[in-house]
Amino acid sequence: MITEDYLQAYVPDRFRNDERYRCGHIHILAASEGTRILGMHTPEMKMIAKQLARSGNWREQVDYWQRHTPLTGAEGLTHEERMIWGLVVDYVKVPLEDRLQMIDSLIPAIDNWAICDNLCSNAKWIEKQDKEKVWNSLTDLIDSEEEFRSRVGLILSLAHFLDERNLPRTLEYIAGRSYKDSDPYYIRMGAAWLFAEALCKQYDVALRYIEGTRLCRWIHNKAIQKARESHRITEGQKEYLRSLKI
Repeated sequence: MITEDYLQAYVPDRFRNDERYRCGHIHILAASEGTRILGMHTPEMKMIAKQLARSGNWREQVDYWQRHTPLTGAEGLTHEERMIWGLVVDYVKVPLEDRLQMIDSLIPAIDNWAICDNLCSNAKWIEKQDKEKVWNSLTDLIDSEEEFRSRVGLILSLAHFLDERNLPRTLEYIAGRSYKDSDPYYIRMGAAWLFAEALCKQYDVALRYIEGTRLCRWIHNKAIQKARESHRITEGQKEYLRSLKI
């Protein structure tokens, strides 16, 4: 069984001994108050998750995590346990319906962008599944008012539904959500990042949403900012986007 004590062996000495490094690491994660952070690096967490996914007892481990009460906070699972849990969800070989249920069970354990975005960026299984069924599940997530439930839907869409075929539908759906400047930060940031990525992939298609001011002010301006930071669009495109800030 993978426990906090087991993971301690993978904590780098620098995290233990270098206070400046430790504080910087914790600050970047921006986890919820009280979260216990061991300081492991992502490659080691991926290694452990892959080993677990290939083993015969991964279901027992996932069940152990799911039954932990509470899942987050000072008495919850460590950040690293929840990161590995998310990676296991991506790595195991299971039917689509089972995996979607596993994601649903994981979401209450997500309290920061790193767990969310690692789950989404490593979801290679999407490309091998019925993407229409996946998309229908993602729209349910996106529509949620829960901050990280919605962000999971947004970042999975960003990572896997901005291809040439799906990008127009994805942008139209997100724009139709009519986000507000007062919506939770990680929802707004997820939507802005998605539109910035769309500008880098299919500039002319995504630009229509910026020119038409289809997004709330915060997401509109943040999408422009993130797109202008990319090397994948031209200097002329960057200057035009700058002129569209509101």
